[in-house]
Amino acid sequence: MRLELKEIINFVQGEIIKTNQDQSSEENYFDFVITGVSTDSRKITKNQLFVPLVGENFDGHQFIQAAIENGAIATFWNKNIPFPEDSKINIPIVLVEDTLTALQQLAKEYKNIVKPIVVGITGSNGKTTTKDLVASILKQKYKLHKTHGNLNNHIGLPLTLLSMPMDTEVAVVEMGMSNKGEIEQLTLIAEPDVAVITNIGESHIEYLKTRENIAEAKLEIIKGLKDKGLLIANGDEPLLRNKLRSPENFRVKWVGNGENNQFYLKEKKLVDAEKMVFVTSDEENYTLPLLGDHNVINAMLAIEVGRYLNVGIEKIKRGLAELQITGMRLEKQVAKNDALILNDAYNASPTSMKASLQLLKSFPSSLKKVAILGDMLELGNEAAEYHNEIGKLCASLNLDYLITTGLLGELINSGALIAKMDSKAVIHLEIEKIPDFVLRNFDQNTVILVKASRGVHLERVIEGIKK
Repeated sequence: MRLELKEIINFVQGEIIKTNQDQSSEENYFDFVITGVSTDSRKITKNQLFVPLVGENFDGHQFIQAAIENGAIATFWNKNIPFPEDSKINIPIVLVEDTLTALQQLAKEYKNIVKPIVVGITGSNGKTTTKDLVASILKQKYKLHKTHGNLNNHIGLPLTLLSMPMDTEVAVVEMGMSNKGEIEQLTLIAEPDVAVITNIGESHIEYLKTRENIAEAKLEIIKGLKDKGLLIANGDEPLLRNKLRSPENFRVKWVGNGENNQFYLKEKKLVDAEKMVFVTSDEENYTLPLLGDHNVINAMLAIEVGRYLNVGIEKIKRGLAELQITGMRLEKQVAKNDALILNDAYNASPTSMKASLQLLKSFPSSLKKVAILGDMLELGNEAAEYHNEIGKLCASLNLDYLITTGLLGELINSGALIAKMDSKAVIHLEIEKIPDFVLRNFDQNTVILVKASRGVHLERVIEGIKK
């Protein structure tokens, strides 16, 4: 990023506040060149703009001086926050109606200057993995920028766009939500040329009440989709098909397992506990260094993005082969006792939990299969039913051991016992006691799935058992 302060003031319809401490003339302000934006005074660097956000329990304006000490050369100021008469701030202060809104507007204007092709990705599960897959494919041809980590909300997406280099050709942005209206806000900032919906699950059903409402919230992504743009969606999801029967201003490409999709899966298999190989309806063979049938569909969504943006088939295959995924999403690791760990501890919903358990079941019969499962959060009144259902699935898959933790995890435990899973193989433990149990009872002939919602912090188990 490289913008003059006068451009930023114009973009956000702000005005300069003069202070007694500031010796610069107003004309000099316009010579300032901003090379980045940060909302965190601890992470800001030289020549950046500081954006002090205001929340229920914090006020970023209190940290402007710290931001200055770390290199900030200008800051926004929310007009609803009284400006202290004894302020010692000695950098340009841009008064705006609301600092968050100004951040979002600045991001949209900067995106319009860079003019990248924008690929927006949403869905209940698999957003981040699909983002990584799309990015790995597209970078084979384009100068690419993507969402880092999980910066996919009303703050993270603008920061992602503002961190784009000026020569970016394609931006791949992830869009997350917990309630209606949030994806709409993000898509109107990003204005994607291509939108991707991975699936409709149960995440955030506590707030949205039904999967139909979740589908409507995810479909908000089309409100910012460019005219004549392309939506690539999971065609195995009836809720999406029913709501997208006759789109007028954009095209839809259906991807999935069934032959009623325009791009569908023909064959797939697990290879050496390391990768999946699959054949698609275009008779091409692909190798994916990522486990899980659900990730094959995520890969196909990414392939379709690559094909639409004219990435050659060999480059697409190379992009899949060179995939690097964001952490704790079915990462393969090794335990101190040489057992194989499937680290899927970043998040969990009933849909993703079932997919990961099916993957665990697909490993060779020579391996002992162990699931370490914890709470799935934000399921509202349906939480007990969903957790019991996962326990029953564990019993039906004939897993060798089910280890649960947490209050809701105990309901997984009881569901497995109700479904007649061997009581000696169903164990409920506190998180701190799981590593010792695992290291004492399993060996190199074991594959261990670790999965729960992020708030459970099952990564502590991983740290305790991995080599």
